[in-house]
Parts: sequence; structure tokens; C-alpha cells
Amino acid sequence: MVNVEELPLEQVTKQLNKLVNVLKIVELEDGQAIQRELVLVKVRADNETRSQIVEIVQLFRAKTVDVSPEAVTIEATGSSDKLEAMLKMLEPYGIKELVQSGTIAIGRGARSITDRSLRALDRSA
Repeated sequence: MVNVEELPLEQVTKQLNKLVNVLKIVELEDGQAIQRELVLVKVRADNETRSQIVEIVQLFRAKTVDVSPEAVTIEATGSSDKLEAMLKMLEPYGIKELVQSGTIAIGRGARSITDRSLRALDRSA
């Protein structure tokens, strides 16, 4: 995802089209796309704090993907605001490790990037 207000769209498109694995670039309007991020976070946990951490995980509809005697690993997806709020709640327990994706997006509704009616910038443009 690229904020075109900060960078010229044409220049970004030209640079992305130079990448081998880029098949198509699509401009999605803000309200016409579903946007998500992914975070994996490892939080310090002991017998006393583990249940509190699990409550926070459930509150944010995240998943506990690994548990050890000293840590809990959590997977969460959502908006950057949601993930930021969850991380703030987990900070007091001690974040040992954090991996976070950038924002990914897909258009709403039945149309896909393979539909010719979708305004798309592809290699032939």
C-alpha cells in the first residue's frame, strides 16, 4: 500500500512494474478496499500473568499461537489502530519480540483485479 499524497503515483507505478513478481498494480479508493495488517508478538508470561494476557488476546479477537513457561506468542490481524491498541495493552507485560507486516488491501465486492472493468495500471499501460 502506498500513500499517493506523499509520492507521485506514476513514479511509484513505474518502479513497481520493474519488479519481477509484480503482475498488476491497482488503485483502490479508501472506502472501496478492505485493509489489514498482521502482527506476531511474543510477550513475557508466567503463571501469574498468563491468564491476563489471554484475556487481552480474546478482547482483540487475536489468537494465541504458542505458549511456553516464559512467553506467549500472539497472532493478530486488523487495522493499524487496532493492533497499536493491543500492543499498548501488552507492553506492561514485556514484549520480547515483534514482527509486523505492512498494510495489505483488497477491493470490496465481487470485482477482482482480473476484471477488465476495474481501472487498473498493468504492465501494458
